[in-house]
Amino acid sequence: SRHEESAEERRHLQAEARKEIHLYSTLKSSRWTLLSNSDNLSPEKAEGLKAILDSHSDLALCYAMKEEMCSLFELRNPDEARRRWTQWFEGAKASGIPALVRFAELKEKRLDGLVAHARHNISTGRLEGFNNKIKVAKRIGYGYRNEGYFFTLIRYMSIPAVRTQSPKKT
Repeated sequence: SRHEESAEERRHLQAEARKEIHLYSTLKSSRWTLLSNSDNLSPEKAEGLKAILDSHSDLALCYAMKEEMCSLFELRNPDEARRRWTQWFEGAKASGIPALVRFAELKEKRLDGLVAHARHNISTGRLEGFNNKIKVAKRIGYGYRNEGYFFTLIRYMSIPAVRTQSPKKT
């Protein structure tokens, strides 16, 4: 996920900060603030985020890299996407932060897929939603031996007008 590197760096800093319980609890409670989009933070949360990032340079770098990575998903030109992703990977590896370096090395292998996202702005959300429909149909059809009925039920549940209704008799 796009937040793995900052989460891993935060956990690393938490482990080092266990000796200082206040610092530990501050880092522990900062998880959602660090994972949130900076535009969605309340003024109090933004102030807290600034204080955390000011006192932890590695975490600040991870946060900046996360924000930059989020902007890369908005690119629609494949050539620009390839160039910017390559720069991002180089910057992450040059940071020397072990969690960020590992994350960059892992994701760099998927560069073609990341560039394809710029060309074909497609999410897997619809596919995951359909897979969920199949799981529900399996649950509803528990005990049925007729495979044809199972597939008919999946098709039936895919009709927009009946998506919220259950075909099971109550």
